[in-house]
Amino acid sequence: MKVVYVIYSVSLALLFFAQLMLGANIPVLFSLVIVAACALIPLQMRGWRISDGLYAVMCVYFGTASLIVKTAAMQPVQSNLRMPELSAGLLLAGFASISIGYLGSHLVRQPWRIEHDLHGITAAPVNLARLALPTFTLGAVLYFLQTQMRPLASNGGFETSGFGGFGAFYPLLLLGAAMQTALIASHPGQLGHKARLGLMTIVIVALTLADNTKRTLFDFVMVVGVTFLAFGVRPRLRWIVPPAAAALIAIVYVVPAIHIVRMQPDVRSISRIAATFEVIRNAGFDPVELSQRADAIAAGYHLTYRDSYVYPLTWNTERFTMIQPIDQVARKLEERGTMGGADLWRDAAETLLPSFLLTKTLATAPDRIAWHYGFRAHGSIARPVVGLIASSLAAFGLAGVLLLPGVTVAFTFIMLDGIGGRMVSNCWASFVFASTTFLAEREVSTMLSFFCRGYLFLLIVAGALLLLGYRRVPRASAPSSAPRLATNASAE
Repeated sequence: MKVVYVIYSVSLALLFFAQLMLGANIPVLFSLVIVAACALIPLQMRGWRISDGLYAVMCVYFGTASLIVKTAAMQPVQSNLRMPELSAGLLLAGFASISIGYLGSHLVRQPWRIEHDLHGITAAPVNLARLALPTFTLGAVLYFLQTQMRPLASNGGFETSGFGGFGAFYPLLLLGAAMQTALIASHPGQLGHKARLGLMTIVIVALTLADNTKRTLFDFVMVVGVTFLAFGVRPRLRWIVPPAAAALIAIVYVVPAIHIVRMQPDVRSISRIAATFEVIRNAGFDPVELSQRADAIAAGYHLTYRDSYVYPLTWNTERFTMIQPIDQVARKLEERGTMGGADLWRDAAETLLPSFLLTKTLATAPDRIAWHYGFRAHGSIARPVVGLIASSLAAFGLAGVLLLPGVTVAFTFIMLDGIGGRMVSNCWASFVFASTTFLAEREVSTMLSFFCRGYLFLLIVAGALLLLGYRRVPRASAPSSAPRLATNASAE
């Protein structure tokens, strides 16, 4: 981590001076730099837990990414913000609350028995070898069924009926990938383990195109990379070059093609794979042409396009620049007022309660906030990223900014650390981290809804691993019939 610490510090200093040369607003610049610099706190620690990783990711979302994106666009950080100083002050206050919640979670957290047992199970090569591929395969099949059978959205309702419950099993893909990566890290000389991970990569790319979403591929890359880091695998050039080349191809070809295919409503499911390649071929395999076509589509959404943090550019990077939604809420706060606490529980209630008790729609908290403050057309289901601070501001104003982020983060980190444990040589913890990094961009309401479904699924998976990882000891060879873990020693 020392190398990462030095590289991050130097990069932050360079971004700071670059923004000064671009004429950055000093309060905005200092707020973003302070938030970004908070990532140095976990970078100094050893034995990372889930909370340390998520806090570092939050530093990127709320600070570092804005500096990188605006500097790359050659724009000062305050450009396209209507209330830059107020937004910067709210950002700093909200992130101070997040930081207090993070530090508070470290003070009160206690190790759970479940994290020790899960680490023991997933540390045994015999368990990884028998569980990695079946787990990934089951996740892939169920996720494919999700792409085939889920209902289609239209104007806040459902265009066609279907079953969307298979999406709950999506984390099995990441767990299988984490286990297979751990096998490679533990036995680097066995080509069979590497071949299986390569096969998993092909399946992930196919599912990414079939579902027309980038998250599947990004999550897979995240869990593989984090697991290698957790096991202390030293990067080698022959390992870095192929993934880097694949990532470059994905960015310049696949990502813009996905956005173009989304505008073809008659193309669904596995037909999107062929449609994606057709779009790339029609562009003459020219990444510039593909980018221009995707930009033209983005520019067609006038309200979204002109409210972009990097306007007139169409980089689709707003989800990583959390000062933007803070400004969007702050600029209309005096005119439209706060929304109150009722909306905070809406997503969680819709997750828990059956439809005959609560009328459900596709709209979530970010949609309702965007409608209320006018940065999305009312009734459109766009799911914009609003974030923890802006959603707290929308709920209770300044009081919400000072209180809600810290409380939400403390609860989230304690619960995730409880089942995840330390990430060092722990593929279970790297899986939990990679499958929850999306929480860094979530709102208060949507974070609560995660604990009503996503967290419960993690507990179910943990329970299944505990059942599969234990085995009975013959009475003749043990004083009791109590189960014991399959450990590295027993595996060998």
